[in-house]
Amino acid sequence: MGRADQTLAKKRRLLQIAREEFIRQGYRALTMDAIAQAAGVSKRTLYLWHEDKAALFRACLAAGVERFPLPQLNDPAEPEADLRAFGVALLLEFTRPSTVGMARLLLREAHEFAEFGPMIRQSQDDYLVAPLAAHLARAGIAKDSPAAAAKILLSMLLMPVHNYLLIDAELPGEVEIEAHVQMVVGTFLGGARGRQRPT
Repeated sequence: MGRADQTLAKKRRLLQIAREEFIRQGYRALTMDAIAQAAGVSKRTLYLWHEDKAALFRACLAAGVERFPLPQLNDPAEPEADLRAFGVALLLEFTRPSTVGMARLLLREAHEFAEFGPMIRQSQDDYLVAPLAAHLARAGIAKDSPAAAAKILLSMLLMPVHNYLLIDAELPGEVEIEAHVQMVVGTFLGGARGRQRPT
């Protein structure tokens, strides 16, 4: 492994450890000193890579959302299977302990940090809404407003996670995820196709 690869591996490890520490201690309580110590890097190196705690937290968010699955358009004429596969992969990612932990942290502390809202919205738009809207447009679904349709579909798909975070419902297992996604995609496509029928 070359020097550049080693540095990249260290940066990824730092972000993984920082995410875990943010989840465990909270944004306000966690210090850059504690992160450097937990990750086994010097404070100088930490500040070289991330100028402050907010920048490090943004990097942790980005590292998480980059794992979100992108929809694949295999057959534009029959998008249901692709949307189901995307929905299942998305829910499996959103029910991972680290993803749920970050979501809980954001809900718990967002009211204290005005910068959280724009960060979350930008991440959602870049990594979820825009790719899904492009996918829907290519498939000829909701051609007039693919971004709005993408937001609706994402809200429907992620309802079990929202219920877990907001009303302490149980997270679904794989069988429940499959059933939920099948119902959501069928309902969404039925509504989208119904709106596009000529009157």
